[in-house]
Amino acid sequence: MDTKPIKFNQPWGFSKLDVFRACPAKFKYQFIEKLPQGGSPAMERGAEMHENIEMYLNGWGKDLLPSVVDWKPQLDALKLKDFKGEQAIGIDKDWNLLPDWFGPKTWLRVKMDAYFAEEDEMTVIDFKSGQFRIPSQDQIELYAVSGISIKPTIKKVNAQFWFLDSGDVHTVPYTSEQLLTLRKKYETAVAPLYAETIWKPEPSRECRWCPYSKTKGGKCQY
Repeated sequence: MDTKPIKFNQPWGFSKLDVFRACPAKFKYQFIEKLPQGGSPAMERGAEMHENIEMYLNGWGKDLLPSVVDWKPQLDALKLKDFKGEQAIGIDKDWNLLPDWFGPKTWLRVKMDAYFAEEDEMTVIDFKSGQFRIPSQDQIELYAVSGISIKPTIKKVNAQFWFLDSGDVHTVPYTSEQLLTLRKKYETAVAPLYAETIWKPEPSRECRWCPYSKTKGGKCQY
């Protein structure tokens, strides 16, 4: 196993924090060494559904795929609002919104499928393919926290997850006071990621599906 000290110095996001917590070695392979993972039919289908919705919401295409056509009433209602779609949100260490997420000051990156604000309330939306399952608490909170970086004057953020296959909507509301407290939580949560240098593997049942596992021909010893 390679034990040469390596530090991560790029922006973080939900996926990176999630992978690091599960297995530092997998994080190194995926986000530092950038080794290929390969795709899957489910990932390709999800990407196609997201692209189709983006085209429809922005008026670039008139037809919805059979897999998302049942959402036409909700998507049409969203089109009537002053929504922003497919936003790549960049935030600095002081939680200020940046012009994009490629600048040198970018600390946190959040990819948002859609959001809109009405007076002092914002709704942030993530479209999910597959059956309903409660999203990660980290993912829910980071979507909501990004809302007060986009518009600091809002009093409430609703984090919504639209499950395209099952027809379910999962909504979690947050007050601005809650979100300011959550900022501190994630400043603490991400600190170990930037302090890590060894990137030891954490073997678990997830190794069965990891593309870097030795059983898949990968670099990991497990």
